[in-house]
Amino acid sequence: MITLFNDPFFKTLDSVFETNRLQRLPETKVNKNETSYNVSMSVPGLSKEDLKISTKEGVLKISYEKDEKEESYQFTESFSKQYRIPDDVREKDIEGKVENGVLTITLPIDKKKSLERLISLN
Repeated sequence: MITLFNDPFFKTLDSVFETNRLQRLPETKVNKNETSYNVSMSVPGLSKEDLKISTKEGVLKISYEKDEKEESYQFTESFSKQYRIPDDVREKDIEGKVENGVLTITLPIDKKKSLERLISLN
């Protein structure tokens, strides 16, 4: 027996109004090559002035917030993503750019920090 509230149409409609659906996080890719880690994030319609990128205590934070206020409505749009910065990254040399709706952040690898060494046990 199908009741009105178990109908798939209403389940889909309810999911549209869930608060976590209204605050979508941008699609992000993280890649590593021999010289750097690269973070690419889809940010269509945003410019470098719209984004805030910071590092603190080994964490890279990327955020955006827009707050529009009119007499008849208030609209707030935002996101925030954080990534732990690997130990082999030179934090002072991290660079970023926004081009064609894609934010690219380059985290250069410090070869001196990334060398593996064996530890002898006593």
